Amino acid sequence: MAENSTETNGTLWTPGRIIATVVVVALIATIGFTLLGGHTEVDNNPKVALPGTSVSDPASATVPADFEVRTLEGGTFRLSDYRGKVVVLDFWATWCPPCREGTPQLVRIANQNRARGVEVIGMHIDDQGRSSPDDIRKFMNQYNIPYRVGLATDEMFVAYLGTEETAIPQTLVFDRSGRAIAHFVGYTQSHARALDEAVNRAIAGS
Repeated sequence: MAENSTETNGTLWTPGRIIATVVVVALIATIGFTLLGGHTEVDNNPKVALPGTSVSDPASATVPADFEVRTLEGGTFRLSDYRGKVVVLDFWATWCPPCREGTPQLVRIANQNRARGVEVIGMHIDDQGRSSPDDIRKFMNQYNIPYRVGLATDEMFVAYLGTEETAIPQTLVFDRSGRAIAHFVGYTQSHARALDEAVNRAIAGS
């Protein structure tokens, strides 16, 4: 895992629950994945976290656990369905201001790079009912989201992001082999530039 570089001009929001350590230990023992995470302290209530956005380049990250993801319409898909493509996996919520700030870039990435084998997947976090399915649909319509949106469980959040950094948004970029090559927490302009660079690097296979 490469060293994190941290900026101090973004705002992060925390989701509504922290996974118990015993659950994390059980997950690690069961599926043996590499946790990815930062170092922001949070408590049990959604709130504005300390300013800051971390950007890391997990060059040694292993392929994370696969999950069956439920959609708003009640269907399902598997994240492994996208193996062979460059995947941008974004964890977000409708009530999160930096998520709103970052959504137009995700829409642009999806629209401009689909023919190049890039898939953006939005994973709305489990926020204990704070966002209804209609709220999520309204958000998707407002931003003309062209990419697939799934409902993230707590287990997915922990498997992909760990428990040390529970703020959102968090965005992962996977190369065509399914390896995580970049991990972003929060949203700033430098984050936006780094995300574009990571996507282009994954497309080029470098």
